[in-house]
Amino acid sequence: MISGKVNTFVWLHKWQGDELRRIARENAAAEAAWVDAERARLGLALDAPTPQAVRLEALALRPGTWPGASHLVEASMRVRLAAPDLAGPWAPFRPSEQEAQRLAGRRPGTPNEQFTDKIAVDIAPDLIASAQLAAYRVSEPVVAQLHAENLIGSGASRSRAARARRAELQAQIYTVGRIAREAITRLILS
Repeated sequence: MISGKVNTFVWLHKWQGDELRRIARENAAAEAAWVDAERARLGLALDAPTPQAVRLEALALRPGTWPGASHLVEASMRVRLAAPDLAGPWAPFRPSEQEAQRLAGRRPGTPNEQFTDKIAVDIAPDLIASAQLAAYRVSEPVVAQLHAENLIGSGASRSRAARARRAELQAQIYTVGRIAREAITRLILS
């Protein structure tokens, strides 16, 4: 885990995970080629250790030049959160809302989507907090509508029309995972 970051799992569709890993592998290969070129420039033997200065320079260049999966996801999430539909400004969490963020499991009304791949990424805590707040505030009116129409909860209507309406509303709900997946998709397709 990168110091100061939160290790987070993101559930993805297989194609998203495959593409993200491919990009990260290509970046790692480019970094290794650069280190090899620096070693050759310095005339180092194959069994000689790489000088600390070269390793530090590679480390400094990595986030912008050869980003790994964590850097890619974090940067693309920042771009996604800056988009008009998620940018806010949002009222901060009330204490009860903040406490509810600690609960495990899906939020009420969240679509029951199926994902077949997951990645572990290290993301800045402020970015996670921003994504939680944006997802909660964007989804708040939709969750209220689900409750108002008696579409979720123990007494929810189970008719065909109710299931269709619930699915329609649930498709509008945001989660941190959805924000990450949309960001990854935009990264892959750009």
